[in-house]
Amino acid sequence: MEVAGTALSAIQTILSALQSPHLKKIISIYGYESKLDELQSTVNVINKSLRKAQSAQELPDDVQGWIEELKDVVFEAEDLLDEFVTLAEQNKHLKADGTISKKMKRFLSRSNPFLVALKMSKGVDKIRKKLHAFTYNKQFMMEFNDEPIKYRKPETCSYVDVAEIIGREGDLEHIVGRLLDSDVQTDVSFLSIVGMGGLGKTALAQLVYSDKRVESAFNLRLWHCVSDQDHKQLNITGILGAILALCPNEKCTDQSSLQIVQSQLQKKLSDKKYLLVLDDVWTENRNQWIELVSLLKVGQKGSWIVVTTRSQVTANFMGYDSMYQLQGLKKEDSWSLFEKVAFSSEQWNHHDDLVEIGQKIVEACGGVPLAIRVAGSLVYGEDKKKWEEVQEIGVANMGNNDITQILKLSYHHLPFSLKNCFSFCAIFPKDYRMEKNTLINLWIAHNYIVPSHKGQSIEDAGEEHFLILLRRCFFQDIKKDVDTSEVDSIKIHDLLHDIAQDVSRKEIFAGTSKSDDLHKNIRHLSLFNKDKRYEISCLDIPRLRSYLDYWYFRYVDNIDAEKLMKSCRNLRALRLEIKDYSILNYVGELLHLRYLDLSSNHSLVVLPKSITKLCNLEILILYGCRNLIELPKDLSRLIKLRVLDISNCFKLKYMPKGIWIS
Repeated sequence: MEVAGTALSAIQTILSALQSPHLKKIISIYGYESKLDELQSTVNVINKSLRKAQSAQELPDDVQGWIEELKDVVFEAEDLLDEFVTLAEQNKHLKADGTISKKMKRFLSRSNPFLVALKMSKGVDKIRKKLHAFTYNKQFMMEFNDEPIKYRKPETCSYVDVAEIIGREGDLEHIVGRLLDSDVQTDVSFLSIVGMGGLGKTALAQLVYSDKRVESAFNLRLWHCVSDQDHKQLNITGILGAILALCPNEKCTDQSSLQIVQSQLQKKLSDKKYLLVLDDVWTENRNQWIELVSLLKVGQKGSWIVVTTRSQVTANFMGYDSMYQLQGLKKEDSWSLFEKVAFSSEQWNHHDDLVEIGQKIVEACGGVPLAIRVAGSLVYGEDKKKWEEVQEIGVANMGNNDITQILKLSYHHLPFSLKNCFSFCAIFPKDYRMEKNTLINLWIAHNYIVPSHKGQSIEDAGEEHFLILLRRCFFQDIKKDVDTSEVDSIKIHDLLHDIAQDVSRKEIFAGTSKSDDLHKNIRHLSLFNKDKRYEISCLDIPRLRSYLDYWYFRYVDNIDAEKLMKSCRNLRALRLEIKDYSILNYVGELLHLRYLDLSSNHSLVVLPKSITKLCNLEILILYGCRNLIELPKDLSRLIKLRVLDISNCFKLKYMPKGIWIS
């Protein structure tokens, strides 16, 4: 993640832990209160220095290396203090009635409180010395002068629905005209919409797809996002299977065979005049593209396949005459879009002094809608000084039609908590639809959420963080709940996903690469590939804090799951699909675990009692465990549990005593 962001989150946890009265009481037995005070003083100094570092746009390599080393010690301190506070609180609140784990009894023996105090006191002193050593480093003398932009006003909304797209009327008419051309001689024609990332190719395709004239002209319309997650291999069977699944009344029981999928899809398309949109195609393997096209060339006369792509090579496969080169917005449309996003109602009639600055910002955006939206949301509600700062930094660093810098600039001006929340999205692959509640719960589990005012609940603060990122155009493709009209899920634009990956590359890995591709400091790991096994049993990953398994109907091997839970004792978030639920007995040893997702484990019948050992567990997701009949009777021991999702657990017989569903 961003160099200092996650360390700052850990620092906040440490500062909170140091206020624990239970920890202070135990430490005082050996007179180590002064060591605790010294530790707090050292942490405050480090906190101040990290805040300066995270607000700076660029840091020298030696400073970045120093912060990386510091982060390791900070995380070690966070884990140790979290363990101490947890065990101290348990010692205070739990009775020694046989329900405490053996580890707890050994560590917190009531017959030997002095041993407990000694262990904790020595641990506190150890991390104090480690952290204190960093305060003598010359980097603490460095000054950074870059104040982060403040939160946006909550009543504004800068994300744009398809109906609000500006400046694409001519493009829409041109493409719709081609699709409805009665002189087309071929059964299936191709059209590629090509252009750099952020130009609005997908948005234009959505306008075309939902146009009333197009709706009435085609008796079958299909949309499939291919995504450029890999850039190397075009999964032809997977693409055809996904398209087939979109067809009405289609039930394909075997999508592993190309021949079966091809046969069924061609049967569906052969008597239809259809429009198929393949969004975000990126393949430079001509043979693969020709193979895919040959399997799709069925349909009545006038059928069309529209492709959006960033690759000129991909577009060339369809021929020059089939290419629509999307251009940037015209100057007046660019300004209209920026004006709509950048000015609040208070500024609308009083922004003459900002117009000249804004026009220079817009000029630097090169007509790219995504860059304009992001730049506009970046200065929204800010004073003239901040507008001038964005203009100066943005123009100096963007280069010719390169919006990466302006997107990074927008990221840079986020407070550290929002940086962490956005960067964490890299744990999901490109084009993945992220559920809002899942995101917020994961952010909370990793202590990324910082309440904006005293008394604000952590759930409300998480919602606020989500909405700020939404309004600042970090999220797109919003879907809302049909009943509540609340945002249900979102996606991230590919360019922004690239930035999230870039700033988190040393801490987050999502995908299927070999274990030797993982950076030694990886702390968050998610697996999505369903076509091949991932050898996690050989990984040396004791620092792991997130393990999210999305293998889709392929279970984690017992040996892998056992090793994972035995070696990765610092996990805060865990999602598993497993066959043998005796493995869950090891879960109870994960003292730091805040988030446990066992959703859609259809063979889970009884939730093991070991779950009740997870004294820090805040979120337990059992969604779709359709054969689950019983929860542990002592589930109420999870005193920090805030979320228990038992949706679609149809066979669940009763709720344990002390558990209420609101």
